[in-house]
Order: sequence, then C-alpha cells, then structure tokens
Amino acid sequence: MLNFIRPLVILILFNLFIVSCKQTSPTTIKHFPNQLEEKVGKHDAYIVGKNEASVEHINVKVLESFPVQVNVAVWGSLPDDCTHIDDIIEDRSGNTLIVKILTTYQKDKPCTQGIKPFQEIIPLNVDGMSAGVYTVKVNNVSESFELGVDNNRID
Repeated sequence: MLNFIRPLVILILFNLFIVSCKQTSPTTIKHFPNQLEEKVGKHDAYIVGKNEASVEHINVKVLESFPVQVNVAVWGSLPDDCTHIDDIIEDRSGNTLIVKILTTYQKDKPCTQGIKPFQEIIPLNVDGMSAGVYTVKVNNVSESFELGVDNNRID
C-alpha cells in the first residue's frame, strides 16, 4: 500500500509545484473596442469592428518599367498583438489615390499591450493613368509622385 501512496503523493506535489510556478503578466489585457460586432462567416471570434491602422510614414516609388508600376511603402503600428491588418482598399478620386489599411481585433484571446510596428509594400493601380502629378493618401498620410508619361498598355 505504501508503494502506491508514495508515487501518488509525489505526483500531486509535482502538479502543485507546476501550477504555482505559472506566471501571469500584468500587461496582459483584454480589449474590446467600443464598436458593433461584425461576423465574418463562421469565424466571429475575430471581428469587433474595423478600424484604420495607425500610419506614420509612407514612401511612393515609381519603378522604371513600362507600363509604369508604382508602389507605396507604408510604415505604421498596431496597438497590441491581437490587432491584425485585415484589408487594404484602394480607390481613386481625380489625381488622388486613396488607400485604406483596415484592421480587425481578435477578441477571444488575452492580448499583450504594446506597440507592434508593421511595414507593407502596396502596388498601386496606375494602369491607364495620364502623365501628371498624383497624390497618394494612405489613411491620413500623403505623398505626391509624378508620372512622366501616359501609362497606357500597348497591345
């Protein structure tokens, strides 16, 4: 009987030791933005509204090619490790290319608070654009570039 109890007591003490050693981080938080929830298919653990990412700097690069290709490099930050870039939307209004970087929040997990930097290289749709000066606006940061020639494909 003693041979059975001794391993059982050791196992119980070992489990208590392991449980007592678990550390919890004081910076771990759950964050729920004050927005209506959206559902995405069967995966509704992810979305609590969509927000624009915080963009700090952009750099527009016109590539030497024909047809001309234009990329915008974007640097920004996300508020925590539960916020992810979800969608990048491009639109055009006159000579302004408008890019929106949208984020979603994974709501069903604890998140470590802390700035999480990101960088995205986004190819812009400049097919069929005439020569001229254009402005790229990514969320609230803008930069201009010039197309030296009409950007029409030769078929």
